[in-house]
Amino acid sequence: QVGHFAEYGFDLHFPYESLKSALVVSLLSTTVLVGLFHYLNRFTRRRYFSIWTAAWMFYAVWLTLCVGDNGGYAGPFLSMAKQWCVGTAACFLIWGSTTFLEQKSPQRLFGFFIGFLVVWSYVGSYLLEDEFWTQLPLFTLMAFASELTAFSFFLVRRKRDYLGAGLLGFGVFAWGVYLGLFPFLSVAPHMVSALFFISAVLQLFIAVSMIVLVLEEVCYDNQTTLRELDLNKSETALLKL
Repeated sequence: QVGHFAEYGFDLHFPYESLKSALVVSLLSTTVLVGLFHYLNRFTRRRYFSIWTAAWMFYAVWLTLCVGDNGGYAGPFLSMAKQWCVGTAACFLIWGSTTFLEQKSPQRLFGFFIGFLVVWSYVGSYLLEDEFWTQLPLFTLMAFASELTAFSFFLVRRKRDYLGAGLLGFGVFAWGVYLGLFPFLSVAPHMVSALFFISAVLQLFIAVSMIVLVLEEVCYDNQTTLRELDLNKSETALLKL
């Protein structure tokens, strides 16, 4: 089938040699997300943006470490650092989602959880021979965190008719599916590069969707403020009569 598409100029095969390029592209798209969420945090002063910024920063560190070893295995300590970054990113994603949903989230619990991730990353890197079994629970956790985040955006979409919320829900849901499949698909050398290119596309889609949502929220707040001003003016005019 790949050869059939290649005859028409569409080659779906990504050689393993292009892995570093795919990692750099994914890292650049993640950097865009980090910058965007940081700006939105300064612009809106909403705490969940700062938490999500931290989540994407840890994911960016994981990608940076992967660029350093070209996606391979460069010793137990580096493997431990990589797995801990992925798990910590998932932790911050869950924390940001609970904050976005205005649910109580004890910070001490997240602190204990991050400590547990350190222990698990150590056990997986130094005691488990197959890195797959170290990655599987951590990427499953991150996939769960992404689906929780997607659910929170779908709730916003139900409450208010925001196109951006629906786009974000879809994008983050697809991101969660990608993370859940990553440990299984990354064992195939010809799939690794394609996975990171796909992640870059999904991350840019999430960034654009977040911009759309914030613009819609700003427009909604401005319209609400104008309606309140018009109402106050009408009440003032009636009182003068």
